[in-house]
Amino acid sequence: MEDKSAVTKGLKEPALAYDYFKSMVSLSVATLGGILTLGETVFGARLSPGQIIMAALPVALSGMIALQGQTDIAQVLQGVKPPLNSSKLGLKFVPSLYGLGVGIFLALLTLSYLAPGVAAKLR
Repeated sequence: MEDKSAVTKGLKEPALAYDYFKSMVSLSVATLGGILTLGETVFGARLSPGQIIMAALPVALSGMIALQGQTDIAQVLQGVKPPLNSSKLGLKFVPSLYGLGVGIFLALLTLSYLAPGVAAKLR
């Protein structure tokens, strides 16, 4: 059996990282649902499908990376070496991508109200 600390190098608290990733998966799925629902219903006339996809894609990637990080940690704790231990890298990319997607959505929505002409050019 391989030394677990060698595989989780860079993760001071693997259990805490696992819980963080688990929360981010749930948050990403909920946010993705919100972006898609609001973008297609309430703000459907203000945002184009391309703009909605532009905002939803980073949030979806954030959730996928968080799920992969969670899977890697679970494998390590079971004594299995993951093919690609992405958990350390995921701790940096998950919040960045999540914030980027939410920021894009809010920026496009704000632009559609404050500067409709600029927002129309982005469509």
